[in-house]
Amino acid sequence: MRTTVTDRYYRVFTYQAVDRVPDIEFGYWPQTIRRWLREGMPIELTSQEQNSMFLGKLDRFFGFDEEYSDWVNLRLHMNPVFEEEVLERKADSVLMRDGSGAIAERYMSDSEESSIPHYVEFPVKTPADWAAMKERFRFDDPDRLIPDDEITRLRQSARDGKMITVGCPGPYGMLRGWMGFENLSIAFFEEPAMIHDMIEHMTALAMQQLKALPADLPIDAASWWEDMASKNGPFVSPAMFREFLQPQYHRIMEALRQHGLAIAIVDCDGNPYKLVRNWLEEGVNIMFPLEVIAGVDPYAWRKEFGMELRLRGGIGKEPLVEGGAAIDRELERIKPLFDQGGYIPHLDHLVPPDISYYNYCTYLEKKRKLIGKA
Repeated sequence: MRTTVTDRYYRVFTYQAVDRVPDIEFGYWPQTIRRWLREGMPIELTSQEQNSMFLGKLDRFFGFDEEYSDWVNLRLHMNPVFEEEVLERKADSVLMRDGSGAIAERYMSDSEESSIPHYVEFPVKTPADWAAMKERFRFDDPDRLIPDDEITRLRQSARDGKMITVGCPGPYGMLRGWMGFENLSIAFFEEPAMIHDMIEHMTALAMQQLKALPADLPIDAASWWEDMASKNGPFVSPAMFREFLQPQYHRIMEALRQHGLAIAIVDCDGNPYKLVRNWLEEGVNIMFPLEVIAGVDPYAWRKEFGMELRLRGGIGKEPLVEGGAAIDRELERIKPLFDQGGYIPHLDHLVPPDISYYNYCTYLEKKRKLIGKA
């Protein structure tokens, strides 16, 4: 733990003295932004900006705290990517192959309909497909090198008191992107050797770059993305996680601890309760976004896992749809958790379009009083 980091996020999650928790939220549906503009939100946005889920311009309009951190950008991208191709056009959607090689029907971003894409086909189905895909993630690719000027910038950011964060390749989320949920679920049983090889290859690619980092470069935080649960629980059992996925977490987290890593967050929607202990074993100690409607109970989690577990999110969206006293009740519900520490409150995912501009502004005003910003 570095005591010279001034970032509120880092200090809250490392239980250091801080004036208040950061005022942050987690993005918007494009349809939400367009609704708020119709309701009189006083900001001018281009068509492209109106179709963005994570819009810094809108974050600044609402006055959220700026992130005071810098990122180690591991070069784990596909190279070359697949050529994007529109296969069929419909009234409000297109069937297309994207850069990852997946074929999906997607709503046009300016459509008032919205959903996750309807995936039709994925690039990896067999070990032969994986052998071909592996060529897009070569160890000798010069694009994998982290340039010296980036290291120089990170060193200066650390001296300036910024939190240094590395983005990590969540093994489940990565493989699902290549195979799809159903194919991956079956492959854990029918092609375990392929799954192990896929994870090992990407772990080795990350480790190659982590080992090349200067020993004196501090790394304060890690960020993992998985999205591997629904309201009924995680998509793999704790035993499967331990066999297939946890070794990657272990190796990467061990390497990061050599640089002083203190906190690590996993972004997992739904209710991943059964995997919390697995993550904690490897030092992944911040759970996010704590979806209330999926049955996540952060109080029960904190009671079971103690203060080693840090939490982010956890404010339900439904009270903001209702407005008024419902918002008060929701903030009162999470206040004892906030008082314990190691918790940053915000909505448990993107703001959906059934929340009015008025109710959202009301929520922000009341939340800011709770955290001591107002």
